[in-house]
Amino acid sequence: MMLKISEVAERLNVSESLVYALVEAGRLSCHRIGVGRGTIRVSTEDLDAFLATCRDEKAERSRPPARPRLRHIKI
Repeated sequence: MMLKISEVAERLNVSESLVYALVEAGRLSCHRIGVGRGTIRVSTEDLDAFLATCRDEKAERSRPPARPRLRHIKI
């Protein structure tokens, strides 16, 4: 299935300009259909592949260390 830029932006909950920037930077693959620059369409497979590259597995595995208590400070 091919998605329009507005549909991709809605699925990612981001602005259309960010989707255009991702396409321009080459991070999000797309198809250009038509004459000249063409109409941009993103396949659901390309969107899934992009999302897989965005996963931050370190954040899921570990939590930030607890802050040490400052025992020398009296409140």
